[in-house]
Amino acid sequence: MHSLPIALASRACFIATALSLVACAAPQPDVARATPSSTYAPTANVQLLEQPPTRPYTEIGTIDEPGEPGALRAQVLAQILEKARQMGADAVIVTDVSRRAPSTQRMNPTTGFYETVGGQVIPAFKGVAIKFR
Repeated sequence: MHSLPIALASRACFIATALSLVACAAPQPDVARATPSSTYAPTANVQLLEQPPTRPYTEIGTIDEPGEPGALRAQVLAQILEKARQMGADAVIVTDVSRRAPSTQRMNPTTGFYETVGGQVIPAFKGVAIKFR
């Protein structure tokens, strides 16, 4: 007959623990989106971020840089940074969306053996250009 008060006490303890964890969670940054008519002067330096910053910022645009087969990752990232700089961004949050090209088999006419061709990684990135507030 004492199981009801114990169940209520354990449920209350669970709720209190859950609330304390929520209160300790890292604060989320204040994020806003720029209006379509917003324009910014080009910036000199743009930070490359792999995750959203903790300080408040405004999203000013998106960048999609697919890359070419054989391109270096650094080249594609440099193109993203240049586009973000021209947009007036302070930083760009990038997501790697690289893919692997399919590999095929072909006969090498010199050796007469089949060899695997392709299968290289094609670098590609998507970015969100941001302006710090």
